[in-house]
Amino acid sequence: MSATPPRPGATSAPRGVSVRGRRWLAVPTLGGACLLLNAIALVIYLLVQGSPLGGSRNSGMSAEVTKLPPIPSIAPDEVAPGSIEGCETTISSGVAETTASPPVTLTVGTGALPVVPVGMFEGEWEFPENRAGAAAWLCGTVVNYVMEVQPTEENAALLGDLSPGDPMTVILASGTELLFRFAERREAGPGDASVLAQTQPRLTVVSRGQGGVWQVSVADYVAEREPERPPVTALAKIEEPVRVDDLLVLVTEGHVAPTETDVEAGMMVYMVEYAIENVGTDPVRTDWVSTQLQDGAGNRYLMSPAASALGTFGPLLGGELKPGTIVRASAGYIVPVKLAGPALIWTFWPHTGSSSRANVIIPHETTGRPISPDQYSVAITDVFLNLRGDVLHIQGEIRNTGENPLTVGLSDITLTSSAGLSDLLLAAPPLPWTVQPGQTQVIELQYSTPAASAALLTILGYSFEIQGLR
Repeated sequence: MSATPPRPGATSAPRGVSVRGRRWLAVPTLGGACLLLNAIALVIYLLVQGSPLGGSRNSGMSAEVTKLPPIPSIAPDEVAPGSIEGCETTISSGVAETTASPPVTLTVGTGALPVVPVGMFEGEWEFPENRAGAAAWLCGTVVNYVMEVQPTEENAALLGDLSPGDPMTVILASGTELLFRFAERREAGPGDASVLAQTQPRLTVVSRGQGGVWQVSVADYVAEREPERPPVTALAKIEEPVRVDDLLVLVTEGHVAPTETDVEAGMMVYMVEYAIENVGTDPVRTDWVSTQLQDGAGNRYLMSPAASALGTFGPLLGGELKPGTIVRASAGYIVPVKLAGPALIWTFWPHTGSSSRANVIIPHETTGRPISPDQYSVAITDVFLNLRGDVLHIQGEIRNTGENPLTVGLSDITLTSSAGLSDLLLAAPPLPWTVQPGQTQVIELQYSTPAASAALLTILGYSFEIQGLR
């Protein structure tokens, strides 16, 4: 699994696993669109191999690794929400394959809830923190869409007022609307397999009651409605406002934070200062906003709350943004000092999984040693967690294809996530590594497991996205 060279100069069952493992559902088509019938075939490949440390691979969980290739040009449609990539579900009819579009909105009667994807492991999952006003979708459930809502008074009233035949709708990131009719409400025990079964097209909404008993609302599939025109936004420049749904987004500046910023050697903080205005007629939740930074080599970086606090305005705080109100915020990213230019792309989504987005191009002059991809290549062969899940093992190899010795130091390797920079516990062999011309060095890195579902590994400018950590 080798990575494409960088440009010069410049959960489903997420805890169970494979290196770039993907879920496969073999199902026939229903109604000419994305609801499909048949049993789910979830294929998990466990790659077992020896460790450079001399021990055998001993882990209950592997992680998914995706090479992030550089892009040939800067275009808005080449940027996709990273959080949804961890929930990617591939459906096959036996002839053709397609990737299922994830749900982003659940409507019940006159109420609407944003949808957040969550991973499921052995029939269990955790509702995302601070998302009481949302519905949690179990990744990979695309025949029977299974969602959980918190047992709040509002949700109890919303579901309790339903009568048989009342409409319920799931809106996908593609804009497609799946139409359902409420059928029944019942109680079920925790982990009831019939609630999660994927043999019948429907919508199942679960709320955990007292004693862990599930309150289950079931709706039958009726039809689907395709969008007239998917919402797409254009590539913008600094100081150029872009409308995304009911938000007007304006980037005022992109800059490197002061050099005294406390980050690991070889890293720096890149800051994007921006403002958003609610130009709609209804309040908008700001705690669903998602952003990402991409450099000129195609490497993508997740926002760091700690780094954002160093900006002019600080991180975007949660809560509702009333119509006509403007709020300013800073988005900080921990990036290599040798951040590839000559331009960066900053992407803004109004909520996770939205197909609407603002893409802003920010000029950036590359500093430090230029990348020379013709002199080496990097490949990741396996990624897995230890049995306790607190140590992430990364195995790979570096090949020197040049004519001079290649030295790799600590500043050339980073692992970042939404939780910030991860601590390197062990490198084997010990750093720095010197790879002679024509030779291949087998390597292993051990990090403290990030408190996030995904992380970005960068080695000598090559980037790999690691999914399924939570």
